[in-house]
Amino acid sequence: MDPTEPVDVYATRSPSEAEIIKNMLEAEGIEADVTGEIQGGFPGATPEVTVMVHADHADRARHLILTHQERAAESADVEDAGD
Repeated sequence: MDPTEPVDVYATRSPSEAEIIKNMLEAEGIEADVTGEIQGGFPGATPEVTVMVHADHADRARHLILTHQERAAESADVEDAGD
């Protein structure tokens, strides 16, 4: 596989979530892009968007995403405990 070939590392139905992941990866020095299909002909349809990185950064990107998700879950747990 070409190390510069784009591969998907994250998929979601939330464009804003994809942008957050993209920005987090770029802050860590990993070039990322968000791609997805617009399904304008289907009212209520939510297209899946994907975060793509170069193949040689995919493992690190996936690790960073997992760490980011774990921290977000811990933060949500702390907020829920305070209610």
